[in-house]
Amino acid sequence: MATAGTGQNQGSAAPASRAGRILDSLLSHGARIEDVLIALFLGAMILLVLVQIVLRNWYATGIMGGAEMVRHLVLWVAFIGAALAAREGKHIRIDLAARILPPMMRDLFEFVTTVFSVIVCGILVYAATYFVLMDYRSGTTIAFFSLPVWILEIIIPIGYLLVTLRFVTRCVKLAGRLLNRA
Repeated sequence: MATAGTGQNQGSAAPASRAGRILDSLLSHGARIEDVLIALFLGAMILLVLVQIVLRNWYATGIMGGAEMVRHLVLWVAFIGAALAAREGKHIRIDLAARILPPMMRDLFEFVTTVFSVIVCGILVYAATYFVLMDYRSGTTIAFFSLPVWILEIIIPIGYLLVTLRFVTRCVKLAGRLLNRA
């Protein structure tokens, strides 16, 4: 059964070291940046679509490359949203096994599935980076201000990297919890 995560803030445990406090500070600043960026890109996307509608319906024209730009803005909103979901623990997960396992085994099961998520996301970071490099080398642009496509697609590896980092921090916290029980 696939469900959303618990929604509990994954960063509630107090860091034990100076490095942990620095990491928590960086993650906190990163979270603020994610929040601002998703609002900006969502607002830009909505504004661009509304302007396109007005221009097409009343002036029989449009913004050259506007539709393609909106598609790329959807990518940005989706990948930042994925990072946000991973940050808040609201990503889709399969939790049937966690429901039937005894409480002592739940953290171990979650650790194993989170490690698997790190591996999969790491592979996706690599593949997405290769994809963007191919577009960089091709020099392809879109009509919207002749923007290079690779700049618009750079969110793909960055988004996967952000999700990977969220899972890595979750792994570290779960490992600490498991080691404290041992």
